[in-house]
Amino acid sequence: MCNMAIEAGAKCGIIEPDQITLDYVTPRAKRNFTPVYLDKDAEYEKVYTFNGDEIEPQVAFPHLPENTRGISEVGEVRLDQVVIGSCTNGRMEDLRIAAEILRGKKVHRDVRLLIIPGTQNIVRQAMREGLLDIFIAADAVVSTPTCGPCLGGHMGILANGERALATTNRNFVGRMGHPGSEVYLSNPAIATASAIAGKICAPEEVA
Repeated sequence: MCNMAIEAGAKCGIIEPDQITLDYVTPRAKRNFTPVYLDKDAEYEKVYTFNGDEIEPQVAFPHLPENTRGISEVGEVRLDQVVIGSCTNGRMEDLRIAAEILRGKKVHRDVRLLIIPGTQNIVRQAMREGLLDIFIAADAVVSTPTCGPCLGGHMGILANGERALATTNRNFVGRMGHPGSEVYLSNPAIATASAIAGKICAPEEVA
């Protein structure tokens, strides 16, 4: 969320760490760090409060992350490729969501599904939990941790006119390949369901 604050119009984004965050980061940090906390007497120009329970899952349309629509407003968007993971949404909880939806199902014949775990430790954990077997049985492609096609680097580079749905973080023109391609963004549940359906859809549609 801090990384994507720019797309929301901010100059920077800072979230005060809670104990859960510190417990996760501290044993993994390779150098000393100093947490940043807000001043107790800080004054703000405006305060916005959002209730996530009242916001339906969103899909970002080309070619900006903030160009969003609720999943119920997406309409008919056929896909050539779905990407789950890389540095964004390649966490264990994301892969578990994808595996649960994919279990016993197959990726649509017209879609390439790429699964990119975030780290080697996540690859090992996913292997131990049997998630990789579920992905492979569904005809997905499982990669080692990498940026992959997210920045147009390699694997899954889109051709002119192709359309992808990704759980990655940005969808600018040419981000994933040819400038004539399109990249949509969603959460892992929508991405997985869409890989099965061959079009952008809610998970309930493939249950």
